[in-house]
Amino acid sequence: MHPTIDYELAQAGRADLRQRAQRAARARAARRARRTPARRKVDDTRCQALFASSLQRSDALGAGVVAEAIRVTVQQLGIQGCVGRMAQEFGDHPEAAAERMRWVRSLLSCP
Repeated sequence: MHPTIDYELAQAGRADLRQRAQRAARARAARRARRTPARRKVDDTRCQALFASSLQRSDALGAGVVAEAIRVTVQQLGIQGCVGRMAQEFGDHPEAAAERMRWVRSLLSCP
């Protein structure tokens, strides 16, 4: 084959590979975008429920205890009740509420 034709074929092959890689990257990003908000919402809800719970830093904190505290708090207050209690604490005692939220997030490893 002629050297120019070989070069053009190689260029076309590289362009095709580049387009495929870009298309695959866009598809992965779209899947992540669809999946992320739901996961974030679950994490936020768990943090809010644990914040509103009666669990304290001094309690024995196993995974089962934390999960039970979240379950009971959501059952008693509902999600909106947890948000309301958290908002009230941030309004009344912002420094203490910020410290509790840091503790809750570190306990649950929320971002």
